[in-house]
Amino acid sequence: NVAPVVAAPATPAPVVPATPAPVVTAPVAPTAPAPVTAAPVAGQGQVQLKFTADCWTQVTDGAGKVLLSGLKRKGDSVSVSGKPPFSVRLGFARGAQVSYNGQAVDVAPFTSGETARLKLGQ
Repeated sequence: NVAPVVAAPATPAPVVPATPAPVVTAPVAPTAPAPVTAAPVAGQGQVQLKFTADCWTQVTDGAGKVLLSGLKRKGDSVSVSGKPPFSVRLGFARGAQVSYNGQAVDVAPFTSGETARLKLGQ
């Protein structure tokens, strides 16, 4: 029983390193430029939110359409797209990391007490 167990991992080991190298290299190149080009071409913006604590959140697009409204939990990640400018309201500003079109946004200048209100894509 010991011999087959040792032999089985030894056989796939050389095959595994050979396979991931091309697989990892191939998707990285096409994937990275695609989202960057997609957002500006469409005339749309994208707001990404990652929550490090529970946080009530509302995101409204330039047309006044509510794209997101509600309590998000620690560990949640949300991405919404629409027509800028976006109005973002955070009930617990320190509990959310905000990005706009892939660029991190510092919410500290827009924070009053525990809440933050900011416009993105003006």
